[in-house]
Amino acid sequence: MKRFTAQALGVAAAALSIGLASLPATAAPARQHTAAPENFTLVVFPDTQYSAESFPQAFNAQGKWVKDNTTTLNIKYAIHEGDIVDDSDQQNQWNNATSALGRLTGTTPYILGVGNHDMDAMPLGQNPAVVRDAKAFNRNFPRRAFSSLPTFGGSYPATQNDNSYHLFSAGGTDWLLLSLKYAPTDDEIAWGNKVITDHPNRQVAVVTHAYQNGTTKDATGRKLWTDLVSRHANVSLVFSGHYVNQGLITEKGINGNTVYQIQADYQNPSALEPNSYLRILRFNPVAKTISVRTYSPYLNKNMTDAKNQFTLQNVNFPPAKR
Repeated sequence: MKRFTAQALGVAAAALSIGLASLPATAAPARQHTAAPENFTLVVFPDTQYSAESFPQAFNAQGKWVKDNTTTLNIKYAIHEGDIVDDSDQQNQWNNATSALGRLTGTTPYILGVGNHDMDAMPLGQNPAVVRDAKAFNRNFPRRAFSSLPTFGGSYPATQNDNSYHLFSAGGTDWLLLSLKYAPTDDEIAWGNKVITDHPNRQVAVVTHAYQNGTTKDATGRKLWTDLVSRHANVSLVFSGHYVNQGLITEKGINGNTVYQIQADYQNPSALEPNSYLRILRFNPVAKTISVRTYSPYLNKNMTDAKNQFTLQNVNFPPAKR
C-alpha cells in the first residue's frame, strides 16, 4: 500500500479546492434555440381561360416564373382558381394549359379548381346546374397525375379530380388546401366538411371558382359560407375568381376565427396584358402577416393599387401539432 506524505496530501487538497472554486455553484441547463418559423409563399393563378385560348405565351411565362422562383421564394404550393380553359371541347386549349402548368411538375406542387368553363360543353337545352361532367378536365389533369404527390390527400368522386385536397407544412403550421368544383353540390360540400372535420389540427385554405364578386358574396358564396366555411374553427382563407374584379372580405366564423376571403380575376378576351397577372402571397409567421402582390411575369410588371397590393395583419398561424 502506497503511503502519502502530509505535504502531498496538502497539495492535492489545494488543487481540488481550486478546481471546485472554478465551477459554478449550480450548473445552468443548456439553452435550447428554436428556429423561427420559415417565411413561405403561395402563388394563385386567376382565370387563365383566354391565355389558354389566345395568349399561351402569357400562361407559359407564369408557369416558368413559378418554377424558376420556387426555391428563392420558398413557394410551397401553386393554386389555380378555375376556368383553366375557355372552351372545354377545344383540345388545343387544354394542350396550352398542360404545357404551362406542366412546367411545375417535379418542382412546385399545385392544386386545381374546376371552373364553369372547365366543365364539359352542355348539349343544347341542358340545364348547367344538372350537367356537371368534367371529362375533358379529368382527361387532361387526371387524378393519377396528382395522387403520386406526397402532399395529395384525396379526391371526390374517389376516381376523379373534380374536388380534391392536398396537405403540406410550412411556416411551423400544418396546412390543408381544399378545392371544390364550381357551384359545388350538397354532396360535394358534405365531402368537403368531412375532409375539414377529419383534419382539425390543420389550417384550411378553400379554393373554389365562384364565391364573391369583389367584396360581395354571390349565391354560391353565401351557401358555402353558411354550409362549410364559417362552420370550422380552422378555416382561415378562401380563394376564388370567376368575376372580373378583385376584393377582400374579412369575416369571423361562428367559432370566432378570422377568415380572409380573397377574389381576383383579370381575364380579357381581346388583350394579353390583363390575362398575364398572378397573385403572390408571402407568409411571415413571425410578423403574423400575409403580403399580397399582383405580378405579370410576361410583362415584368406589378399592379400596385390598393385592391391588388396589400398586407393582412395579425394573422393567426397555429403551430403544427406532432
